[in-house]
Parts: sequence; C-alpha cells; structure tokens
Amino acid sequence: MTESTQNTIYKWSLRAKYIYIFILGAGLLSFGFDTLLEPGKLSKREELNNFIIVMCLFFGLALIVVGFYRKNEIEYYIEQQKL
Repeated sequence: MTESTQNTIYKWSLRAKYIYIFILGAGLLSFGFDTLLEPGKLSKREELNNFIIVMCLFFGLALIVVGFYRKNEIEYYIEQQKL
C-alpha cells in the first residue's frame, strides 16, 4: 500500500468522526421535529412528550455545534500534517 493511499484512508477515517456526530445531531433534530408535529405519537402523557421534544431538539443542536467544532479541529490537523 502506498503512502498516499494510507494518507487518504487516514484522512477519511478522521473525517468520519465528525460526519458521525453530524448524523447523530440531524437524527435527533429530525426525531424532535417529528414528535413536535405529532405529539401523541410516543405517549399519552403530554408532559413526557414535551420533555422528549425539548431534549431531542436541544441535544440535536448541541451535537451539530460540537460537530462543527470537531470539523474545524480535524481539518486543521489534516492541513497541518499535510496529509
């Protein structure tokens, strides 16, 4: 395996870390919005549904922000190492 192939595999394995965080955040946001549109979907208790909606939206946005932070760190590292 050549060095350029190893570098390419290493770059994309690093990028997979923040892509995974983005996918988790988007999934939580999607679930939160879906539950917001159909509130009786999960439970008959309105308080529980509201709690789930708020937590999913909050954690989804938080994961997306963390994903952007990790993206900047990883891309800076890739650029710094000249991979």
